Amino acid sequence: MNTVGQVENGAFKKKKIFFSQVSNSALRDKELSLKAKGLYALIQSYVTIEGFTLYKTTLKKQCSEGNKAFESAWKELKDTGYLIQDRKRNKQGTYYYEYELLDESIHTPKKEVVDKGVYGKGDIYTKTDSNNTDINNIEEPIIYITLASDESFLSFYFNEYYRRFGKNHPRVTVGQKEYIEESISELKSYDIEFVTWREEVQEHFNYLPKSNNGNILAFLKTVKRHFGVDLDCAM
Repeated sequence: MNTVGQVENGAFKKKKIFFSQVSNSALRDKELSLKAKGLYALIQSYVTIEGFTLYKTTLKKQCSEGNKAFESAWKELKDTGYLIQDRKRNKQGTYYYEYELLDESIHTPKKEVVDKGVYGKGDIYTKTDSNNTDINNIEEPIIYITLASDESFLSFYFNEYYRRFGKNHPRVTVGQKEYIEESISELKSYDIEFVTWREEVQEHFNYLPKSNNGNILAFLKTVKRHFGVDLDCAM
């Protein structure tokens, strides 16, 4: 339970109705599976409790199904617009998630897939439409930046990278930086502690094949194997 004014990662936004009343819109929505409707009702029963802060990990503990089934229902609620994930930043500059359960579905357009680009010389890589040579059609440039290492998880990963390759980790795009920060924040919301992160990162580099360049983006794609969780954020 939170103290007043304290911000926690992965918390649900409170609702003003303090009893378990489940939306007919969700229960009668033919696009929702029974498992998603069940999860919806479970969330609703918690978010209306006065003085109680609900976390995703709490919901998982209430379900007899495995992690895969839970994540499938969770994703379904997000995809159908009943569960909203809001990314915020606290006073310390750390990102965290707040979830909100809606009474009616709000379908939002999917994020446009952006070319991740490649690492190379120079700070700017500009994408253009190969089928249109109009100079006004040039998209916003992708800027490559260096990741700050003041965050403990990132700092340790970068130290291990330097120990293995004898050089600093490659720069990343702004979009990749946000994805990395969101992933670290979400891992912490699963109660993944630094000691666990340290052990998995060390194992990762100790058994890293020559074909793997050690980029943290690739490592984050394997969090399911290392930490047994699926990330909501995607690159």
